Amino acid sequence: MSRKICVLGNSHIAALKGGWETASPAKPLSPDFFGALSKGMESLALIDGKLLPSDPEAAAFYCNSSGKGTGAIPEDYEAFVLCGMGMFPNPVFNNYASYSTPSTHNTSAEYYVSDACLDDLLWDHIDRSMMMHCARLVRAVTDAPVHLVWQAFWSEALFNIEWRAAQMSPILENNDQDYIHARMRAVETRLFDEGFSVLQQPKDTLAQGVMTKEEFSRGSVLFREGLNQPHRDNDVFHMNSDYGAKCWNTWEI
Repeated sequence: MSRKICVLGNSHIAALKGGWETASPAKPLSPDFFGALSKGMESLALIDGKLLPSDPEAAAFYCNSSGKGTGAIPEDYEAFVLCGMGMFPNPVFNNYASYSTPSTHNTSAEYYVSDACLDDLLWDHIDRSMMMHCARLVRAVTDAPVHLVWQAFWSEALFNIEWRAAQMSPILENNDQDYIHARMRAVETRLFDEGFSVLQQPKDTLAQGVMTKEEFSRGSVLFREGLNQPHRDNDVFHMNSDYGAKCWNTWEI
């Protein structure tokens, strides 16, 4: 008997949907995919017993892209998987060059602060994200497991973009990948305390610990009906269906 799974997210669920459809993982799961573009999931609400964006344009896309023509009924699902929606350690990457901590090997930073300072900075980012708005809403309306998914690390193709290469290179040169992951684990502890579990990026998709292998970003598509509209060539944020298949085959849900 297949377990019904509700997948909620923004453009990043295209990889999960494509991965499920193309790889057909041998797992007793039956996932439905509900999502909206841009900031659409910020308006997710419980409306007449259904999880549905209150913004009309987002709601129309959400219902049509799911193939259901309506919102997600919480009682229909045995687990929830929430993907994308700002769950990414942007503040840690963005502040690495300027802020050294006891855990980093960055001796050229202008400022020296505690690890807890960066932990709080990242938590503030996650706490106010679209992801947490949706996660807390789902947690409030169901006792089923709610799994939150970190967005995949940027593709290693980022080295084709000068300013991104300049941002990433010091982290790799200082071997501070563990520092990035430690900040993420601190967030996961707080999420666990709120009743969530976290699904991590499959290890065999990683490049140098804090990027994603280019093979898993090449050919990614927009979250649209048919999943056949490619992203621009220099998109390093979105992953392809091969990445999605790796997730489904790795995660324990």
